[in-house]
Amino acid sequence: MDAKRLIAHRGDNTHYPENTLIAIEEALKAGATSFEFDVQMNADHSLVAFHDEDFLRMNGSSKAKIFEVDNAKMGRLSVHEPKQFGGQHYPTSVTYVDEIIELLKRYPGAQAFVEIKDESLGFWGVELVMDKLLKSLEGFEQQAIIISFNEPALVYTKKHSQLKIGLVFEEYSEQMKSIATKLNPEHLICWYKILPKEKVWSGGWQWMVYTVNDIELAKSLLKRGDIDFVETDDIQLLLNA
Repeated sequence: MDAKRLIAHRGDNTHYPENTLIAIEEALKAGATSFEFDVQMNADHSLVAFHDEDFLRMNGSSKAKIFEVDNAKMGRLSVHEPKQFGGQHYPTSVTYVDEIIELLKRYPGAQAFVEIKDESLGFWGVELVMDKLLKSLEGFEQQAIIISFNEPALVYTKKHSQLKIGLVFEEYSEQMKSIATKLNPEHLICWYKILPKEKVWSGGWQWMVYTVNDIELAKSLLKRGDIDFVETDDIQLLLNA
């Protein structure tokens, strides 16, 4: 399978805790050329690679909200994802976006799909979060793509930066097609199960579907002719197919 058409969802999250530096770097070491990670903003306005609103799933015991946790407290929380891995990866630190940017410097051919989460945008506001994120990614316009379900965040990105954008959506509808046409992102991103049997909307964008962890399904999607990228939790499985 063509590695350039595969995207490591939250890094190699089958073998390592999701959204952590080790998960992302191990995906790149395995041969991935693209990866996706989530971004939240904590109480110190630091940007971290994190999906959930709280730490319960990733830590196993702490119910603290990401917005209430400062850098000092966050440094004492392990995100070893115990439900999936037990104590195998204890302790694992939360990864800062700046650490991933440093990783991109070491992998200049790698591409990062940076998903800014609605929870942080809603709590802190689009301007505060996006200003911080866009400034962090200055100089990485060839490697980073901002993706989100949040249309205002994508509009803000287009207005204030040269970064490419990707619209993530859950409903394949005429209304969403209208939004996509108006926004004109470089990528359209959706769950593979909502794809129509016929060809998807054509436009100046590329299509990416998630989350595909089966070899034959990935092959069939990429053979359709209208799907450009497949996002997977098990990047090593698909790379070795």
